[in-house]
Amino acid sequence: MNESNVQEFLKSLQAVLGQLNLYPANHPNSQTALHRGWEASCRLADSDEDVVIGLKGYAYFLNGELLAYTSLMYANLYHDLAAREIETITLAGATDATDYRAFVRYVGSHTEDFPTGQSIRVNESRLTDGEDESAFADLRFSYSGVVGTLRTLDHRVAREGSFEMGPVMQAVEELIDQALNASGAALLLSTVKSHDEYTFYHSVNTCLMAVATGQYLGLTHKDLVPIGAGAMLHDIGKVAISSQVLNHPGRLDREQWKEVTIHPQEGAQAIVAAGGPGHEIAATIALEHHARFDGLGYPRLGTDAVPHLASRLVAVSDVYDAITTRRSYRRAETPHRALQILLQGAGGAFDPDIVKTFISLMGIFPPGSVLRLLSGELVVISHHRADSEELQAVMVSTAAGESIEPELVAVSVDQVAQQILAESVGIEPATLLEQAGVAEQILASSAPRVDEGAIERSGIDEEALKDQATRSLSSIFERD
Repeated sequence: MNESNVQEFLKSLQAVLGQLNLYPANHPNSQTALHRGWEASCRLADSDEDVVIGLKGYAYFLNGELLAYTSLMYANLYHDLAAREIETITLAGATDATDYRAFVRYVGSHTEDFPTGQSIRVNESRLTDGEDESAFADLRFSYSGVVGTLRTLDHRVAREGSFEMGPVMQAVEELIDQALNASGAALLLSTVKSHDEYTFYHSVNTCLMAVATGQYLGLTHKDLVPIGAGAMLHDIGKVAISSQVLNHPGRLDREQWKEVTIHPQEGAQAIVAAGGPGHEIAATIALEHHARFDGLGYPRLGTDAVPHLASRLVAVSDVYDAITTRRSYRRAETPHRALQILLQGAGGAFDPDIVKTFISLMGIFPPGSVLRLLSGELVVISHHRADSEELQAVMVSTAAGESIEPELVAVSVDQVAQQILAESVGIEPATLLEQAGVAEQILASSAPRVDEGAIERSGIDEEALKDQATRSLSSIFERD
């Protein structure tokens, strides 16, 4: 039994609830979802001991142990369970299919009767110690809140064609405040991936990395808030693209590609309509994040036009996170490979100074990277120390492939044989490193070194940047 079993149980439960909101229980789709959910509950409860999933303080617990990654991934479901005043779910031995069905009906508010089955019991016991006391708790709470804000915004835009900037800016400011105080933890948290809700988690991860890079460049909190907002909303225009096109597994045809290329304008117009004056930079980021440094992307900005500095900043983080995330039509690449792709695109697709800054910030093997050493052991990079060239890591398996209790180690680059995908060996870096007890060290490493001279090289000037953003938006809107 491990955290992945809990995630499978919660994911299946979420799917069942969604189906029962669309179809009656006897519909084939509902029946299929119920059967898969019951099977997931059986796999979770495959032991002689009771399995207790607890909910408290916006976090999930498995037999009293915090499930940090799961708490982020299934925050939306948490609210549904909490609304039914569910504090614990106990699975006792082999799950009975009838008990599972009764449990789902109760959670989905299809009945007010409490499940009385013997194999699944609700609120049999109360949590006494369930609190998220991790050093990352506040940052994780803000991350979860922003994902929730994006879900709400996405649904509203899809339904009404508009949204309000106020809640977005509040959520972004809270996240940025936490991220600036703990940028090492924020970079680690940006390794959280969701294949089912890619757009939401991708947007938050892009925001975290763009803000960390901007902080490294020496930008102030005042500068970073609109950049963070633009990073969060850079893909909001994708609500105008059909899901069939977004998740198309092969090469897009001409009409499909045309549909994709309108999302920057759609996003920029939505932000301008929602926020009005004062949100030009956020709107410009949405408009230009695919424009490329050399101007050969989309939309075309005009002769000799260069994307806004904020757009160039977000474009690097956007592509890095996209490359390192598995999609329905493409496998994930390792963080090291993603950095290589950015470096290859420097001067063409990407601003070379920002690529250099981003790589300096992330390191040759970014936090959360899973490495196989020449001697065979498996380690996970935890953080970087300014006073050491060695990689700070946690060893998780021996050369013989045997799992061990996480052990703090420092390794040199020449000891590394290869980098491998975390999911290929069942590792969730953020969770593992928290459980390994290195949170305090990661937080202590979080103050970034400002890249001296970066501001001068980039020509950052607040009023000039705002004017450039306004001109960029005007030129596009006049063309429509």
